[in-house]
Amino acid sequence: MRVTLGQYLPLDSRVHAADPRVKLFLMGLGIGAAFQLDTYYGFGLFSVLCLVLTAGSRVPLKRLAAGLSPFLWLFLFTALLHVFMTPGDAISWLPHATWQGLAGGLRVGFQLVFAIWLSTLMTLTTSPLDMVWALEWYMSPLKYLKVPIDEIALLVMLAIRFIPVLFEETDRIIKAQKARGVDIESGGLIKKVQSLVPILVPLLHSVFRRADDLAVALTLRGYSPGILRTKMKQLRASVPDYIALFVVSSCMVGLIWL
Repeated sequence: MRVTLGQYLPLDSRVHAADPRVKLFLMGLGIGAAFQLDTYYGFGLFSVLCLVLTAGSRVPLKRLAAGLSPFLWLFLFTALLHVFMTPGDAISWLPHATWQGLAGGLRVGFQLVFAIWLSTLMTLTTSPLDMVWALEWYMSPLKYLKVPIDEIALLVMLAIRFIPVLFEETDRIIKAQKARGVDIESGGLIKKVQSLVPILVPLLHSVFRRADDLAVALTLRGYSPGILRTKMKQLRASVPDYIALFVVSSCMVGLIWL
């Protein structure tokens, strides 16, 4: 199972070189704009905008599709819920389904695709450390409320970084258990739930072991919560960053008003 979300792909592109604060803002604005779209014309223009951003990042579409494929079940499940649970005009060839539900399911499915698309593009073009610095900058006003923003930003970075690690570890355990003859695919619902035990137990053991190793590594590097730390790299937005912020924000706001 190849998961792209949470991985950083170092390339030489303008999107990679952009200020992480600008990228984080545009990602949030883009996800919000995606969930406001309700016309296929808007979806088409938004997909063009995402393709332009992807082309500017030089990230291969195949690599980006690898980040969307693990969430395919979520897109289909959400769309099916709308198809069969939305009242409206019945579809003659599909029992208990409505045309309004089909339209709503497709709309929500596209919205989720765009949200994961932008999130994956953000993590592929921004290093975890830059993402933490941008998050700290946005949360800096919370310091006056005694909120430990440094620790929160570190937790967010570790969570994003360990998403692909957990997926890969799960895939490795599943393959190892299948090689030992464990059947996790056949049988009814109860049997399938019981067959998850040989997967969950070693997965939890691996998670706790990695967490302990990480705690030891942080301790050896002198990390201590609450201590003010300096930054080797200072965030400075350039003129192209401001231009990209204005242009992309205008496009997204314009799509909302379509």
